[in-house]
Amino acid sequence: MSNDWLFLRQCALPAHRIGWHSTRAMTLSMTAPYSLAFGPFTLQFPQRILLKDGAPLKIGSRALDILVVLVEHAGALVSTRNLCDSVWVDNVVEEGALRVHLSALRKVLGDGPDGARYIVNETGRGYRFAAPVTRVEAADPAAPRPHTHAAQPSTGSESGSRGLPVTLARVIGREDVIAGLTDHLPERRLLTIAGPGGMGKTTVAVAVAHRFTQRTGMRAVFVNFAPVSAAASAASTIASALGVAVSSGDPVPDLIQALEASPALLVLDNCEHLIDAVAVLAEQLLQGASGVHLLVTSREPLRAEGESVHRLAALPSPETDAVVSLDDAVQFPAIALFQDRARAANDRFALSAANLGPVIDICRRLDGIPLAIEFAAARVGLMDVHSIAARLDDRFALLTQGRRTALPRQQTLRATLDWSYELLRPEERQVLRRLSVMRAAFGMDAAAAVAAGGDVDDLAAFDAVTGLIAKSLIACAIDDSDHPYRLLDTTRHYAHMRLEEANELEDARRRHALYCCAIFADPVAAWEGKAPRQWLAIHSQRINDVRAAFDWAAAQDGEPKLAIDLLIATAPLWFHLSLPHEFLGMAERAIAAAENSDLAGKEQHIELLAAYGHALWHTRGPTAEMAHAFDAAQAAAQRLGDDRLALRTLWGVWAHRTLAGVYAESLEHARAFRATAARTGDFATTQTGERMCALSHHFLGDHAIARALIEAVMARDKDPVRATHANHAQVDAHIAALSILMRIMWLQGETDAAMALARDCATEALAIDHDLTVCYGLAIGSIAVATWEGEVALAREWTARLRERTRRRGLAYWDKWGEGFEAIHEGRPVTPAGATPMQLEVFACAGDAGSANALIEAGRADTPSWLQGHLQEAAATRGVQT
Repeated sequence: MSNDWLFLRQCALPAHRIGWHSTRAMTLSMTAPYSLAFGPFTLQFPQRILLKDGAPLKIGSRALDILVVLVEHAGALVSTRNLCDSVWVDNVVEEGALRVHLSALRKVLGDGPDGARYIVNETGRGYRFAAPVTRVEAADPAAPRPHTHAAQPSTGSESGSRGLPVTLARVIGREDVIAGLTDHLPERRLLTIAGPGGMGKTTVAVAVAHRFTQRTGMRAVFVNFAPVSAAASAASTIASALGVAVSSGDPVPDLIQALEASPALLVLDNCEHLIDAVAVLAEQLLQGASGVHLLVTSREPLRAEGESVHRLAALPSPETDAVVSLDDAVQFPAIALFQDRARAANDRFALSAANLGPVIDICRRLDGIPLAIEFAAARVGLMDVHSIAARLDDRFALLTQGRRTALPRQQTLRATLDWSYELLRPEERQVLRRLSVMRAAFGMDAAAAVAAGGDVDDLAAFDAVTGLIAKSLIACAIDDSDHPYRLLDTTRHYAHMRLEEANELEDARRRHALYCCAIFADPVAAWEGKAPRQWLAIHSQRINDVRAAFDWAAAQDGEPKLAIDLLIATAPLWFHLSLPHEFLGMAERAIAAAENSDLAGKEQHIELLAAYGHALWHTRGPTAEMAHAFDAAQAAAQRLGDDRLALRTLWGVWAHRTLAGVYAESLEHARAFRATAARTGDFATTQTGERMCALSHHFLGDHAIARALIEAVMARDKDPVRATHANHAQVDAHIAALSILMRIMWLQGETDAAMALARDCATEALAIDHDLTVCYGLAIGSIAVATWEGEVALAREWTARLRERTRRRGLAYWDKWGEGFEAIHEGRPVTPAGATPMQLEVFACAGDAGSANALIEAGRADTPSWLQGHLQEAAATRGVQT
């Protein structure tokens, strides 16, 4: 039975028995010849011949009828009933008959779980042809059959962009990229758009190709390699898309001949799984056909001669913690994309101030990946954005609503990453899994420390990281030489899921914790306080790694001693980042673990107690807990006879006594510190001892001695060390010195000079942008002096800056300073409850009667001489003799 007879038979049927697809079929024999290409296959009309790699295939007539109907409506759902009516137009058949012929068709196409997936069954609904289909018009109605003549290029109707897919949705956030690549394409004959799955490479490539054809008049042909599983089929797939018949088993000479005769832009899409074959083919085509241009999309570059690579970046979102208005937010492409797709899913959706925060969070946590954002936006039809944001930790279960017409691997977020993962070499998979425990950007040393092990040595880990970068699974920032690599959050979640499935989680987390500990354990660079601010700033981005490592080590099944070592090593980092409140909770857990182990009273225990005391100062002030922590640490250090530990604990005891207003005792501890420092011969520590003595003398009222000491320190301190053996708080030494000197000058009557120093100190502290330093410089120095001097407007401005930081960081001690200053500036009495003696002294000096009365009632023996006048005035008002 001939194919022509089948068409005549269909055309002779009564109209009411012709299925909804048959009307299209009746016209096929009367139209100009054309082909429908998908993967390595070409379906030629009107002959109705199915070719694979240019060779005709044997296929039953019913299976071919089914294929014609589905391919003619690629992407659309064809109901089971309509499909049966279209194929069996003169009979009524059951679905069982359809399934038999579909099975035969799938065998011909090689459709199945291990190959390309062309026909998708939606249970109870019907069938869909899932692969992209390209229509190619034939130039000659009497075109010869394949394998009979040399290639003949098509002309005329193929010019322009008729072979390109049409983008139905609005392209958002890529205008600059599309314009730039369109400009560069004429000069760069091989241009590859590389990037992770879902980044929008195909969308950009198609838009560039459309513009290129409009600008140059050159035809463009779209070649989709996604369904092609065999590298050997790459050339014949291009031939099918071009409508080029081939004369031998090797299509390349015929392709070159056709492209030399009729130049074209070939858009080679989804090349990553055929990367080697496409690279070789690209070089052959470029060398043989002088007019051809290749625009390639792939998750990794071809590494072919003459290739230019554009790494497609994520869509920008507002920075973390950035405060943006609604109008500003929609200027970010990621937000604009979410808004557009969410409205498409639910026309009642509107971006508002109430839902802007969750939308920004969604876009940021999805790394600005367009496909992932579209998946999330599609959920707006079923969920509110707050619920979507809350469920992103389970994103692979949540983000599953891709377009039904999309490739199977682009219909869920997990399928997109599965595709990339399955293309990796075994060692690349292993390294990717292990690196999922990293929370921040990292260098090759970190990759080797965390990912190497077992059958993966350092060199193999290096090679795997290099391969993962090429395949767009590790992002590389070429402008950051210290930590150039990172996993996108979505990739990290996926790899972490795979790590758990492989039962490698515990080993990887232990390697990670050991590495984090090793980074900060250098006693010279970190714990000793010799680290410059730049060193700490470089390592500050590792804070999330430290958090994760500590959580694992401190867990019930973790390693408590490793948790203790990690917390000790990273203490300077926590204070550098002004996070004493968070550090406090971890320190309490670690101290409990130390006291219940053989570490009690030993070096690690002392280190923990000292760091814990510092955290208490900034969060709660000079409490009994702070005194106990430092006193216990000092006693243990004395038993060990360790000067280094003695210095650390002496500083803490001195700090507590000073803050608590016990100035005579604080001077004793300052002198003991200075003597111990002199024994060590360390310059920075000796300078710290001199500053401690100066501050104690100042609070006792010995201003001349204090001034001489602090001016001598500042003269010697040409390059101030940020922190010392003892001062884990990382308060800038120069700011601390200025704070003392300006107070002394004001009390000595040099008010103009004191105010000049106050301005300099505030400016420098705010420029340093270290919260604990800002708090110290403003509260102890600049605001105090400005308030005493009556510079209320300036003092108010600085107080507002102070409280911004204290509230953000949970620094209750420093916030009490701001609260008191605000009351004085507004003419309200200060609430003395909870205020320390040092705070009450400053407030009393500013004229607050309640603070003065609180000091009188305390009956302190060592009230500083400079405060006596204010207390006497307050006492006279109350009728009390001081």
